[in-house]
Amino acid sequence: MGNADHPTLFTIGQTAEICGVSARTLRFYEEHGLIRPDKVDEENRYRYYSYNTMRQIQTIRYLLDEGFALSTIQDVLQKDDLNALKEHFQNQITETEAQIRYQKQRLASLRAWRALLVEGGYVLEHRDCSIGTRFLEKQSFFYFQHVPQTEEERTEAFIETQYFTESKLRGHTMVDMGGAFTFLYDSTKDRLSGNAEKITLLQTVYPDSESTDKTISFGGFLAVNCYHIGTLNNICDTYDRMLHWAREHQFPLQGQCLERHVLDTYSVQSEDSFVTEILLPVAGDTAEFEKII
Repeated sequence: MGNADHPTLFTIGQTAEICGVSARTLRFYEEHGLIRPDKVDEENRYRYYSYNTMRQIQTIRYLLDEGFALSTIQDVLQKDDLNALKEHFQNQITETEAQIRYQKQRLASLRAWRALLVEGGYVLEHRDCSIGTRFLEKQSFFYFQHVPQTEEERTEAFIETQYFTESKLRGHTMVDMGGAFTFLYDSTKDRLSGNAEKITLLQTVYPDSESTDKTISFGGFLAVNCYHIGTLNNICDTYDRMLHWAREHQFPLQGQCLERHVLDTYSVQSEDSFVTEILLPVAGDTAEFEKII
């Protein structure tokens, strides 16, 4: 495959074929000072490359696959310094570990959101608004407490916007938390009258979160639950059914309530397809509530 004068040298096309890259890629490497042709024909300016240069090309491809920046690869190739090389690799290991943590969080966040779509889809398909009870397992939540001063500040849109800003300031990324937005009200009575003095937004925090600031272990109690389908404007009707059911079945309630937004504006366009799970904690150990109320 070599030319007549230099049997160990190969044209750029031959080199590209042997190395499994394009000629354009080889020119790109050369433009960035990563490789040099072993010979440039003085008459036609054709470039020729040796097997040693091909080995360097494979080293470049390996380092690129390992995530090294072009500037780092250039430094690696130009310096014959084992200590510097070890430092470059350690830096890349540290960066890769951080990327793995982030991707694991992203995967958990994606799975949690998809689970909400499945859950909400089932409720919509079967129009399941039956009342029952379920046990809320204890888990870690990021929490944001809000004291509304105006009617606008009582809206979910306002509170969620403030929550996003707060979580960023606390060192969380968008994938540190996941699952449904859950609004905790100190008093069911005040929630129904629209006079809640404080609203707490909760969202699940994943184990590898970069920050644990403003997080709490919350749950570990039984609650009367029911799904509300559609706009929140008439959610009081579902509350009334649940309160009547709790009295009829002799479930004493703590007095707080939670609204877990399974499907909302982040997943569906029409309010008719909103799905909100209402949870009324059954009276018992109130320690978990007292921590944040």
